[in-house]
Amino acid sequence: MITRLSRIWLALITLPGLIFHPRRRALLREMQAFIHNLPMLLKAPLPAALQQITPTAGSSVEAERNIRDLADLTALLDRRSPLGLCLRRSLTRYHFLRRAGVPVVVRYGAKFVDGKPDREITGHAWLTLRGAPYYEDGENWRGFTVMLSFPQDDGKI
Repeated sequence: MITRLSRIWLALITLPGLIFHPRRRALLREMQAFIHNLPMLLKAPLPAALQQITPTAGSSVEAERNIRDLADLTALLDRRSPLGLCLRRSLTRYHFLRRAGVPVVVRYGAKFVDGKPDREITGHAWLTLRGAPYYEDGENWRGFTVMLSFPQDDGKI
């Protein structure tokens, strides 16, 4: 319930601000196109796909918080995607934050549902910055075994 309320709150505080900021509207459209193309990009082996979506740093002047909020909103609004919300959100944040010069790392993890080996396995994608979770609630990454970090980093979580 809290997660759903936080998502509604994100939409309520982000959408009206787009009326007065043409640059943010343009960034939102760019993020929508990026998310729309993700399923096709992810048909390649994951390291190759991640290399392909990793931009050169420094070509964006948008504030870090605006990038996070717009990426989260864009991922939330793309309800037709075959990709999970955390994957859409993490890869969109990853691409646009790295383009803005923020050296985030995307991580993929897995764990047994309820921590019991006889249950299903669930996965999650999240970002880290300097080895620490980047704007990610603890319950969303704790307990996951990291299967892949990209790019490779030496911070351990």
